[in-house]
Amino acid sequence: MAKKMGFIGLGMMGTPMSKNLVKAGFSLTVWNRTASKMEELVALGAKAAKNPAEVAAESEAVITMLAGPSDVEQVVLGEGGVYKGLKPGSTLIDMSTISPEVSRRIANHLEKLGSNMLDAPVSGSVGAATSATLTIQVGGKREVFEAHREILSAMGKNIFYMGSNGMGCYMKLLGNAIMGVNMAVLGEGLCLGAKAGIPVQTMVEVLRNTGAASRVLETRGPNILQGAYQAQFMMKHIFKDMGLALDAAAQDGVPMLISGLVRQIYCQALLDGRAEEDYSAVVAHLEKLAKVHPKR
Repeated sequence: MAKKMGFIGLGMMGTPMSKNLVKAGFSLTVWNRTASKMEELVALGAKAAKNPAEVAAESEAVITMLAGPSDVEQVVLGEGGVYKGLKPGSTLIDMSTISPEVSRRIANHLEKLGSNMLDAPVSGSVGAATSATLTIQVGGKREVFEAHREILSAMGKNIFYMGSNGMGCYMKLLGNAIMGVNMAVLGEGLCLGAKAGIPVQTMVEVLRNTGAASRVLETRGPNILQGAYQAQFMMKHIFKDMGLALDAAAQDGVPMLISGLVRQIYCQALLDGRAEEDYSAVVAHLEKLAKVHPKR
């Protein structure tokens, strides 16, 4: 197991994840585009690098936690990228949510250089990242996965091996597509009830005890009840992830008609200025479209 670790991408999720690696005793080198975001980790004992290549040169394994496919490609394969510093036998663990196609392309490039790659996107919001209870779905060689299980266990509770490179990406995208559809249809149903005069709290309590109960309702019910949508998982990210799922489906010949329609609702919400609110703010957007003012 690697003890010298690198971490690139200290955003809402990356910061608590990297802190948990420090707590678990790993020696950590970090890099972030916005340098000030490294200060908190440096104060905990991490080393700040000048670029991604330096992170890789200092590490046996490097984790990337970035916004999307183009960011990962640039950080890994671009000028001053991770690939420049990776040693033969070292491993890149990409925990971003990106397309299987891009993930496999990067993995093939690194394999030619004698390095390994795992795609290990995470499910769970900031709270799960902070408490190290993320769900992690992993693609790559089985032996590489087993060799790095302890690293993953420092950040997550439920860790699943999905198969070869790209399979972790597939699992994450289908999960987020289902989650996005679930949230939107929940919002539509609540609007119907609100228009009829049923208080939101009553609807939520009843739904929790019916076949309409869901993880989405449990985790985002408090947001809906309060009408407050501070981001745990930003609207712009569910929109991006559903787009990646639809792209993969198109390439593989899988019709995803419902997901395609629902993504347009999120598009409307983005245009309404909700990009950096939690994705559950789609409920507020639907309330606006329905011209309802729910009793809370």
